[in-house]
Amino acid sequence: MPGGRSAAAARRVTRSAARWRAGRAGVLVVAIDGHGASGKSTIAAAVAEATGAALVHTDDFFRPGGGPGRGLDRYYDWRRLRAQALEPLRARRGAVFRRFDWDRGSGLGGQVTVNPAGLVLLEGVFSASPQLADLVDRTVFVDTAERERLRRLRGRIAPEEWDDDWLIAEQAYFGQTRPPASFDLTVSGGSGPAGAQAPRSGSIEAQLHGSSGQPG
Repeated sequence: MPGGRSAAAARRVTRSAARWRAGRAGVLVVAIDGHGASGKSTIAAAVAEATGAALVHTDDFFRPGGGPGRGLDRYYDWRRLRAQALEPLRARRGAVFRRFDWDRGSGLGGQVTVNPAGLVLLEGVFSASPQLADLVDRTVFVDTAERERLRRLRGRIAPEEWDDDWLIAEQAYFGQTRPPASFDLTVSGGSGPAGAQAPRSGSIEAQLHGSSGQPG
């Protein structure tokens, strides 16, 4: 189990999932969404460990460079995510698919097998999208201060790898398509102690690229 606010967030999601499942027949699918580096994966893994839930990551269905259009949907092979992961798991069948090869940065890598369970966690950016809404029952937003997310991102991604179009699409997704108020539950993904107030900052794009528009 993670520490601090992530542990508290995982406990809240676990309790909420139990409440949502109470008296319910069939599989419950919960999307755990939020900005990049907000702590979604850590929280989802802890919930899956505590509950025995099936866990699927939207990053496994990433589409580098994006497809047609300008929205966040072009960065995810959401049709394959539906057909190969969500639909079989909702039917209590195991899911088998190949994940995006992050080591190569292109193509598909190893095969993933996800066993069926009464609770399915779909973790990652875009998990609460309209394209998947008919297969998702409840949604969780992981809220982490931009300064904290920026610190994490800078530790993972080289400046030359920043994708301006991705950042714009992500901001539009959470600003217009799925604003935080539209989620069933909001939890904190910050790394500080539970109950601590994380500092806010300006937009993540401004900090990444500076006023000149270049990576900072």
